[in-house]
Amino acid sequence: MIEREDTIAHTARLERELRAAQSRIAALEREVELQSRYVRDLNGRLAGLLSVSAALLINHDIDAIVQLVVQNAINLFPGTAAAYIYLANHETDGSLHLRAAAPACTPAPYIFHLAEVAAKAPRALLLNGPELEYFIHQQQSQAQLPTTDAGAWPQSVLLAPLRIEIQRIGALIICGERLSHLYHPRDLPFVQSLADLTVIAIDEIMQRQRAAALQRDLAHTQSLRAEAEARLNAAQAQLLQSAKLAAVGELSASVAHEINNPLYAARNSLYLVEQDLPPDAPQRTFLTIAQQELGRIARIITRMRDFYRPSRGELTSANINALLRETLELVTTHLRHNHVTVHARLANDLPPIVAHADQLRQVFLNIILNACDAMPSGGELTVSSELIAARAGAPATLAISITDTGVGIAPEHIPHLFEPFYTTKPHGTGLGLAISAHIVTQHGGRITVDSQPGVGTTFTILLPLEAPAAS
Repeated sequence: MIEREDTIAHTARLERELRAAQSRIAALEREVELQSRYVRDLNGRLAGLLSVSAALLINHDIDAIVQLVVQNAINLFPGTAAAYIYLANHETDGSLHLRAAAPACTPAPYIFHLAEVAAKAPRALLLNGPELEYFIHQQQSQAQLPTTDAGAWPQSVLLAPLRIEIQRIGALIICGERLSHLYHPRDLPFVQSLADLTVIAIDEIMQRQRAAALQRDLAHTQSLRAEAEARLNAAQAQLLQSAKLAAVGELSASVAHEINNPLYAARNSLYLVEQDLPPDAPQRTFLTIAQQELGRIARIITRMRDFYRPSRGELTSANINALLRETLELVTTHLRHNHVTVHARLANDLPPIVAHADQLRQVFLNIILNACDAMPSGGELTVSSELIAARAGAPATLAISITDTGVGIAPEHIPHLFEPFYTTKPHGTGLGLAISAHIVTQHGGRITVDSQPGVGTTFTILLPLEAPAAS
């Protein structure tokens, strides 16, 4: 009997131990299932983060990046109802502004205050239940907003700062479904990782934008520097030109003074010879030409003196075509001797201009003689004139072009042609074009040069119809 009772007790003990073992096995199976589920969830989230990271690397637009992040946040954190990203506006006061929301909606005012808390936090935060409810009630009370029912807000939120070292960029807010979901502390590393990936992508774009802005600023600065150097070089060239012109003026005044005495002696001698000639003597024609040319030399000497001390004499009406014909007639023998064929293409009915006729004749003569020198083996000389009608911002102008078929001018010489003492001729003085440019400038005009080596050169003299203002 006693043995039977012992057997029953032993059997009951074994059954209890078996049930306890089965209970422990079931608990271990549940724990293994929970751990397996956690590992699967962990792997899924890691895969999701890797997918988001790859997508962020190929996006180069901030709006596209933040929209991608909030859309993926809903999938990365099951039970999520909405996700928001606020970014700081550093161009103004640094305040936060909603930049992306999923689903697209206007968030409640307390979401903005959650973003402010998240942006100031050092790491990701989790607010659940009473803690979140207290925060929302506090914000509604401070903003004097009507208190809303607890069912109108989520019971759990994840907050993560978007920061680069100490610079606040913004905040990420993830809200759980109302009354049905609570986030877990193990979600915090994932939401912080998502925020860090977002910051890296945004910072890369911002760095590119800053680099592009610096590049533009550098290019603008270099442009300003080049412009300043060009102005400085132009000012230095102008100073050098002024110094050369002053030297030319002094030389002109000295030459004029030295030539005047023998010139007047020659004119007086011709006058005395003329007195002894009978009225019908054939020599009188040549005597008249000599006297006219000596008179012209005297006027040229006067202009040379005026180069240093400008004349204030009266301007007179001048016919450009007549001046061109007189100049060509004067050099006819010289042109024929050098085998130069002349083509005169003078426009009809050109209006007269107010000018110093002798000065302009000297300009035409200088350029024509230079053209002859440029055609040592002969060639063609074309002299033309035309009227350029007034246009917006530009008055009516007479254009006189003198074109040769000579050797041309090398490009490096053209900028210096009108500088005093600059010449490409073996025996030139470098004064002819400088004086010509000075005369044309005093008439309110300008001279341009177009030349091709081996083809020829065109000098164009532009003169305004109206007289220049007295200086």
